[in-house]
Amino acid sequence: MGAIRGFLAHRMTVRLAQLAIGVLFLVAALGKIGDLSNFAQQVHNYRLAPLWSQNFIAMALPWVELLAGLALVLGVRPRAGAVILLVLMIGFTVAVGAAWARGLDFECGCFGKASASRIGAQKLIENLGWLVVAAVAAARPRSSI
Repeated sequence: MGAIRGFLAHRMTVRLAQLAIGVLFLVAALGKIGDLSNFAQQVHNYRLAPLWSQNFIAMALPWVELLAGLALVLGVRPRAGAVILLVLMIGFTVAVGAAWARGLDFECGCFGKASASRIGAQKLIENLGWLVVAAVAAARPRSSI
């Protein structure tokens, strides 16, 4: 178990995880920013946020994703960006799980109109995988295995 932990905290593993999750969120943010009204509808479909806050969430969230993704890709305060994306991934995973548990059936809105992924087991598993990548990206890197 120590070898796995050492590998996951290795400086190169952490950097690769940062790049992967950073690029993922850059693509997701740009897809949402390109069509905010569609993303606002996706936020509404989850039925988790009060109606009065949904447009604000739809307008603000992609910019947070964009800035955190840029921080990771450019290596400017990457750990801070990774922690932000880790928190977002936790929230997105809970939202997908809650929507699926309530039997809702709609496109997740994860990448705006660029992806037609639907809420369900596959999306939940995908999110859990990216959640692990985000956790590795947020780790304090060590220089050797």
